[in-house]
Amino acid sequence: MTTPINQTQAIVKKVYRAFFTPTKHESKPEDQAIVARGTNYRIPYLAGELAVTTWGDQNAPSVLLMHGWGGARTQMTGFVEPLLSAGFRAVTYDQPAHGESDGTTTSVLEIAPTMNLIAQREGQFDAILAHSFGTLITSYALVSLKLPPPKKLVYFGAFNRLLDSLPRFQTLANLPDVVIEGLRAMLYENFDPAVLSAIANETMAAQINIPALMFHDAADNVTPVDDSRAIAKAWKSAQYIETSGLGHRGALQSKEIQEQVVNFVKS
Repeated sequence: MTTPINQTQAIVKKVYRAFFTPTKHESKPEDQAIVARGTNYRIPYLAGELAVTTWGDQNAPSVLLMHGWGGARTQMTGFVEPLLSAGFRAVTYDQPAHGESDGTTTSVLEIAPTMNLIAQREGQFDAILAHSFGTLITSYALVSLKLPPPKKLVYFGAFNRLLDSLPRFQTLANLPDVVIEGLRAMLYENFDPAVLSAIANETMAAQINIPALMFHDAADNVTPVDDSRAIAKAWKSAQYIETSGLGHRGALQSKEIQEQVVNFVKS
């Protein structure tokens, strides 16, 4: 007969896998069409292949577009035309276990090294535009993995502390405390707790001496606005803009913000 302890352990194992499994992003046909107009290729990484898309003149300065957790490269296509019109080329890719890239589970520690793989193929980026969890990955790659630094960074709806993903996941999945405690224990068995605690944007940003522009919506119901407020306070080279009415992803499609971003990247 299965004991309650064994039942909880079985649930924790399932939850652990779910924690590392991104939701699938439903791409809009118009965004898929923009990807189809680009140059598409696949590049190998440890767990398979990554789907990459580029647009523009090969000799133009490049801008990397980094989507967030549960997103896809199609989310970032709103910046393609504005960047091309300003004389840049655009590069984006589906992170491991996202979009059309291989894999079913992933983590910041697996995704961050892929930024270096893309940079090795495409050359050093003039700027990186990152959304949500993609900002945490970008900061970690710059600070801990020596990703060649761009001249400019733009962060949208930035995610602050990696371990905050636990209570947020608990709320999203409506899980009891005992399961989350089991999940935390399993995480600490498989990853160094000190490493996980150190993956915090407000800590890493203080080590990134790159001009940055940050946007966060006051009513963001996915990543709390307090995340970006804390990061901006610690990041001396960042300019922070708080928006209203755009939610978690609206800034990626806002013509006004796209114009601000391009002007910042050009300056």
